[in-house]
Amino acid sequence: MAQRPRLDLRRLARDAAATPGSRRRAEAPGGRPATGLMDAVRDHLDALIALQAAGLTWDAVAAGLTAQGYTTANGRPVTGRNLTGIISSVRRQSAARAAKAMARAAHPDRPNPAPRHAAQTASASRSSRLAPELRAERDVPAAADTDAPLTEAEIRQLQIEKHSHLFKKD
Repeated sequence: MAQRPRLDLRRLARDAAATPGSRRRAEAPGGRPATGLMDAVRDHLDALIALQAAGLTWDAVAAGLTAQGYTTANGRPVTGRNLTGIISSVRRQSAARAAKAMARAAHPDRPNPAPRHAAQTASASRSSRLAPELRAERDVPAAADTDAPLTEAEIRQLQIEKHSHLFKKD
């Protein structure tokens, strides 16, 4: 039986990268080539507005962006009208994002989202507990604090005691 060749992943990555057309082009919505202008405006919106507030026209700011290599999707220089359209779009997107976050926070059944790293650390440091509304007064041991939820070990012990009659030998 012939041995199959071993796959060399490093060589595969090199060979695949060397193939013409191997990289996907970054595209904007509608299949147009992405120029990075929208991202630049989104990242520096406050600075661009401050430039305009300081007395520069949008055409001058657009000319400065074109001088730094930013173009429209079809490769034309950025105009003041293009720039104000992009700024309006960025503002609309951020307003929609804020409204969505407010609506999400307004749901009474959804807890406030905590940062992911803090939530993971907190859940990893404590043991599982039974929700207070699921606890019955007869299930709570007399020595336990009534305000503190049961630990996983206490729940397990209560279930063992509750079903101990099933474990007895005849």
